[in-house]
Amino acid sequence: MKPWIIVAILGAAAIVYALMLPKRKADKSSSDKDKIVQEVEATLEQYFADIERENEELVGLIAQMKQEASSKQLAQQEQLVEMRQRMIQLEQQQAQYEARMAALEEGSKHAASQPPQSVPETLGTQGSRAGDESDHNESEASAEEGLEPSIRERYPELFELHAQGKSIEGIAKRVGMQKGEVQLILQLAKQEGSL
Repeated sequence: MKPWIIVAILGAAAIVYALMLPKRKADKSSSDKDKIVQEVEATLEQYFADIERENEELVGLIAQMKQEASSKQLAQQEQLVEMRQRMIQLEQQQAQYEARMAALEEGSKHAASQPPQSVPETLGTQGSRAGDESDHNESEASAEEGLEPSIRERYPELFELHAQGKSIEGIAKRVGMQKGEVQLILQLAKQEGSL
């Protein structure tokens, strides 16, 4: 309610109250009447001043609340803009990671489909001698053992855990190997075709 409406209502109430007062005896002097009127006027003026002061305080509080609400709204809008920018950055990073993963998968498929390259035969004289000796020793060892066992036969527990759907970390802990070793063995098994 606006302050002037309250003042008008109170004025009307004061007039009605004055009309309803019983008429004083005519023998009272006019000075008593003037005193009473002055007291009523003083009381009403003080009452209106108090109301006006309270209204001003309310208007100040409302203005302060509006200012706080607008500052909060601006802060929230800034946070929203910042969150949108972060979300866009994360989406871009995710797209980059997906592209890298696709490229890595494509590269591993390509590497798996190609046969292993033969070792170049042109080595230095000392390297060829050492290579000849090691080839000779390996050929003797393989002749004694027969065929070399497959990767799957060398690490049966690892492949059993992999078949059960265990994670690479879980397999590495159970078998006592590093994660990289487990991943390498699984990749070699894929290339060998036994996985």
